[in-house]
Amino acid sequence: MTDILQLLKKLEEEQSSEIEQWFSQQRGAGHPFIYSSVDLRHSGYKLAPVDTNLYPAGFNNLSPAARVRASRFLQQFLEERHGSAKKVLIIPENHTRNLSYLENLATLMTLFENAGAEVQLGSLAALTGEPIVLVSPSGRELIEHPLKRDGATLKLENGFTPDVVVLNNDMTAGSPEILAGITQPLLPPPGMGWHRRRKSVHFAEYRALVDDFCACFKLDPWLLSAEFYQCGFIEFKERTGLDALAKGIEKVLTKVKEKYAEYGIKDEPYVFVKADSGTYGMGIMTIRSPEEVFEMNKKERNKMQVIKEGTQVSEVIIQEGVPTLDLVQGKPAEPMIYLIDGIPVGGMFRFNGERDAYGNLNASGMEFTGMCDEMESLADPWKKIDACNFRSFGILAAIAALACAREDYDSVNPAKIANG
Repeated sequence: MTDILQLLKKLEEEQSSEIEQWFSQQRGAGHPFIYSSVDLRHSGYKLAPVDTNLYPAGFNNLSPAARVRASRFLQQFLEERHGSAKKVLIIPENHTRNLSYLENLATLMTLFENAGAEVQLGSLAALTGEPIVLVSPSGRELIEHPLKRDGATLKLENGFTPDVVVLNNDMTAGSPEILAGITQPLLPPPGMGWHRRRKSVHFAEYRALVDDFCACFKLDPWLLSAEFYQCGFIEFKERTGLDALAKGIEKVLTKVKEKYAEYGIKDEPYVFVKADSGTYGMGIMTIRSPEEVFEMNKKERNKMQVIKEGTQVSEVIIQEGVPTLDLVQGKPAEPMIYLIDGIPVGGMFRFNGERDAYGNLNASGMEFTGMCDEMESLADPWKKIDACNFRSFGILAAIAALACAREDYDSVNPAKIANG
């Protein structure tokens, strides 16, 4: 097998202008959202996105140079897409005790401020009463003000009236009534929250794009994507739908075995079974054979049944497992790429010494480290950006960001969800 990163680097060297032209054409069919992050898995023989988040946290883990790039593209995004936007309201998650998230929030505010915006926080947990006052680990005071409506205009209790509202809350529990029908742009729209969004729809759109990309540049799409299957209704506690789940697992494993045989790969195929909506690494299990779904104990079934904010899981996606080749401090790692307006600006590695190369690293024990440019001079934030795999990772992340813009939940055609 030729290493997939070497294939991508060669492609960049020989056809960089054609790649830029392809992305330009695709962006013309649908602009990406203000920001996103993409989790990748790199096995040596393939590189594939395995999750895409439209309300990302973790900005505090970006390198200084990546933060400079992020602010530059945020400024460009606000000027080009929302020309008069000078006041930005950020609506965060209700993670008041999560210090890492508070540091993410402090960093995100700074990124917008460095983009020339006045920034304040509005809390969905303080709709009435006093502001919530928090302090990030770096010492920044975070004041989350109660929200209020003035007709169709969203304001804060202190009188602050934003030009745009930026959501850093993934809306797992649904979009609150106070945001319905407001005149200011909501970025990204709450309709793309996990109460409505489906990973199966996202990866169907990603596959269509990566198929086109690979047709243009003569690559096998399997090398840049993970096989998947969307399973219908399932109820883990009552064991409803387990037969269909087992059949779906068998379908994905069979396809992966065929590709392994084609490329002479000796690994044993496996899959992740994931909640079709949601994040934070919840509602995920690793499976190597269909029979395992019938052997789950009560604790395992309960763990798969409920995700963030007590949301019940009723749909799952079966996704090809991509073992990770990457290591940080000798621990299994996976790259995470952050994008502004669909443009990669920086990244990091998530690593976890409590998991192996085949497991879900978004779990207890995970750590983060910057990617390749953390020591760069802020005076020249683009320096040495080619010195690591960031550009190769960025190609796939940018395709995933384009796929998000094409997800359609107003007229979803079940046939559009590619089953495997």
